[in-house]
Amino acid sequence: MLDTPLGYVVATAFLLASGFFFGKNLFLVGQADMRAYFSVLPLLLLFFIPAMSMRMLADEQREGTFELLATMPVRMLDIVFGKFAAVMLQILVLLALTLVYPLSLSLLGHIDAGQIAVSYLAAALLAATYVSVSLYASSLSSHAIVSYVLGFGMLLGLFLLAQAAATLPPAMQDWIGMLSPVQHYGNMLRGVMALEDVVFLLAMSGGFMALTWFQLERRRWL
Repeated sequence: MLDTPLGYVVATAFLLASGFFFGKNLFLVGQADMRAYFSVLPLLLLFFIPAMSMRMLADEQREGTFELLATMPVRMLDIVFGKFAAVMLQILVLLALTLVYPLSLSLLGHIDAGQIAVSYLAAALLAATYVSVSLYASSLSSHAIVSYVLGFGMLLGLFLLAQAAATLPPAMQDWIGMLSPVQHYGNMLRGVMALEDVVFLLAMSGGFMALTWFQLERRRWL
């Protein structure tokens, strides 16, 4: 998608938004660290990943190429993984371009390279979860805009789940926190890569990819 006009627009918008939030924290607040940027990153990805994923499967159905794809000697699971890998590669490229931020901070003073590395890994895992949810949304409709709205709505619900946890009774906060990918992402931003957080995000990604595979198999036999 990065080699299409829409891809250039999305990539440019993402980098401009990323640069704004990073620069705001650095120049206006006066904090030479990446914590504020990584804190707002889930919200940025919430808008951009559905836009990058919405056409992946919706266009296949709208243009009638899904039937041709389904008759090829490849497993449906391989098709789903290929679409997932294509979007993830684009996200990783965009995240790699933001490495200029910690590099610039290192010129201003000492930075915690370990924490930044863990934060980037956490961002990649959260992005993988977002992509799998957005691909599932793309499999539900043959219209890209509808797929975007569905994907954005599901991701917004998961995002608000983490925000609402703080307003609930303590007994419920732990349960809500366990179900929120943003909460697990936030845990990793502290610089500790806990196994339970990694496993949850990977399991959620795999679960939505399985739902996408089931939806495509169902459509294949209709």
